[in-house]
Amino acid sequence: MNAHIADPNVLDARKPEDAPAADPNTEDQEDLILRFKKPYSFEGETYTEVDLSGLEDLSAADLCKVGKMVKKIDGVDPIAEMSLPYAIFMAARVTGKPLEFFQQLPAREAIKLKNLVAGFLYGGDGEE
Repeated sequence: MNAHIADPNVLDARKPEDAPAADPNTEDQEDLILRFKKPYSFEGETYTEVDLSGLEDLSAADLCKVGKMVKKIDGVDPIAEMSLPYAIFMAARVTGKPLEFFQQLPAREAIKLKNLVAGFLYGGDGEE
């Protein structure tokens, strides 16, 4: 016998108004923090995370500029914003850190960076 999804015995009975309210100012910013699994050293400093919340302030012109930089290096890429070089240029742009900072990330952290940037750009909040 299949239970109906509206059956209150099947789902958690907690109502949406019972859920703790999320602070809209911190939730998105926390999502844009790249946290490293292990501390990362670059030019004598050790980092455990990088704040990419500056992505929120980018314009279409910024996206075009980064796209042109990636095209110069990688040639034509039909989905440039999904590439690692694009994520590296975007991260450098919004953090003010040199490209080398992101180019020297461990491979696993670099993929997390790519996924964070692409996820931000393509993330669905219903407004696209």
